[in-house]
Amino acid sequence: MEIEELRSSVQKLANSAIPPYQTEKYYGSTPRALFTEFAKHGLTGLTLKEDHGGLGLTIEHCAAVMEEIAAVDLGPAIFLSVHLMACAIIERFGDTQQHQRFLEPMTAGTMLGAFALTEPSAGSDASNLRTTYKRVGEEFIIDGEKCYITSAGWADIYILFARQAGSKGRDGISGFIVPSDAPGLTVSTPEKKMGCELSPIASLTCSGLRIPCTNLLQQEGRGYAIALSGLAGGRINIAACANGLSRIALQRAVDHLKTREQFGHPLIEFQGLQFMLADMKMKLEAARLLTREAAQIFIHDQHSPDNRLYPSMAKCFATDAAMQITTDAVQLLGGAGYIKEYQVERLMRDAKMLQIVEGTNQVQRGLIARALSN
Repeated sequence: MEIEELRSSVQKLANSAIPPYQTEKYYGSTPRALFTEFAKHGLTGLTLKEDHGGLGLTIEHCAAVMEEIAAVDLGPAIFLSVHLMACAIIERFGDTQQHQRFLEPMTAGTMLGAFALTEPSAGSDASNLRTTYKRVGEEFIIDGEKCYITSAGWADIYILFARQAGSKGRDGISGFIVPSDAPGLTVSTPEKKMGCELSPIASLTCSGLRIPCTNLLQQEGRGYAIALSGLAGGRINIAACANGLSRIALQRAVDHLKTREQFGHPLIEFQGLQFMLADMKMKLEAARLLTREAAQIFIHDQHSPDNRLYPSMAKCFATDAAMQITTDAVQLLGGAGYIKEYQVERLMRDAKMLQIVEGTNQVQRGLIARALSN
């Protein structure tokens, strides 16, 4: 499928399916009916192989989808992105039995996936996980806490990371597929956030959580590498989401300046404001180009160091650009920009989250700098 054809189709879907859920009634939840609607159009298995029921499309197609959904509402783009990350991890690192039990229903949209890595003491430093596991017979027993987990409480399975009891560093970390009804797993109430209302986050507590050994991903000690592989694709999606916010913010600013008059002239004719628009446009297009390049490298050169470097650069640049563009859009709308009715302030609140998730932009800069020094 051509990317522009897909983009047009998803744009129509997002504009028709999402607005009914943009009310306080649904804030703090993942609308399952919306997830099901995405599944009807194949989006819940977008990048998965056709053998697993997916569409077999690329991360570049996925980025286009994320941009179009985020342009309408960031929340659904985020929970879909995380779901696809969980799917990709199971497809790449899971065995045949795990594909049948988990991946096929996830692709079909009957199971929602989530990614549980972050902890109160291990966010940017993922190697510092304190959630532990031990093997007892044919089961793993997991104890610990995860926080800021997208779709927690609504997801059907979690890709959860823990370290072997007594181990230190990256080598002791393993990845597990944890069903939401696993004994010993509890979920907190959703956190109250400043934005991204249709993608809830909450904490998970594992207290003697029991799962069968067949739910281990690949082999013990591979968890850190598995997590990083998922985050690389996730960062491209986050960059694309940022571009969606930026595009709509710029569009609304231009529309406002064309219709609003001061001193007998439309605001769009004032050079100082034109310069702001020009800077916004340049940042947006640069971010979109870098996102596209990161996606193409991700597709064609999986083993290159650039496969992690470019997603970091795209995520960092695009989300910083979105924060600036949405802030400038609020400024250009003046008093209207601060009013919820005009929805530009929502774009600004949502953009802030994108600078934090999938590794803060300070972490991305560290990764980029280390790549230069190697």
